[in-house]
Amino acid sequence: MFLLFVFVVLFLKHNSKIGMSNVKFTRQELRKFIAYYSKEKLELEEKLEHVNEMLSKLGDNVSIKSSLKAKLTAKGELHKKRGPKSVWGTFIIKRLRARNKPLNYSDLIDDAMAIHKISEERKNNAKASILNAAFRLRTKEGKIVTVGRKGRKEKLLVLTKWLNEDGSLKEEYAKAFKKLQGGKAEKVVMSTIPSLNYQDEEV
Repeated sequence: MFLLFVFVVLFLKHNSKIGMSNVKFTRQELRKFIAYYSKEKLELEEKLEHVNEMLSKLGDNVSIKSSLKAKLTAKGELHKKRGPKSVWGTFIIKRLRARNKPLNYSDLIDDAMAIHKISEERKNNAKASILNAAFRLRTKEGKIVTVGRKGRKEKLLVLTKWLNEDGSLKEEYAKAFKKLQGGKAEKVVMSTIPSLNYQDEEV
C-alpha cells in the first residue's frame, strides 16, 4: 500500500504540470485511494487525540484539534476565510429588530435611502445589495425567513427567532403580520431553514 501511495504522489505531481483535468482513474483505483486515505485520516485523528490528551494532562492549553477544521475545496485547495460581514446583512437584521415587525423589501429600501442618505440615482444599486444580502441571510445563514399569506404573492421578511417551533409566527408578530397583510400568515416549513455554517456574533 505504501508503494501505491508513492505512485499516486508521483503521478499527481507529474500531471499537475499538464493540468489535473487530464487525470483519470478507474473506479477500482479510486476505491483503493479512498480506502487508503480514509485509514490514514483515522490514524492521524487518533494520534492527534492522544497528543491533545497528553497536552491537557501536562497543563498546556494548545489545541491541535483546531487544525482539523481546515477544509479543502473540490480542487484540493484550502477554503478561504469568509470576509467581513455584509454591511447590508447587518442593516437588515438591525432594521427588523428596531421596527420589531415583519417588513417587505420596499420598507428596507426606503429605510436604507433615508438612513444612509442614498441618492435616487443609486437606488437600484442599494436595492440589488439589499436583495443579495437578504438572500444570503435566508439561504446560507438561516437568520431570516419570508412569510406570506395564502393567495398572495408578496411575502414579508421576519427574523427566524420570531417563529414558534411549528413554523407559525409568535403571537406578537402574527398580529403585526395580520394588520399589514389583512390575514393570517402561513406556517414556515422549519426543515427548510439552514443551520449556521459558521459561528457568528450577534450583530
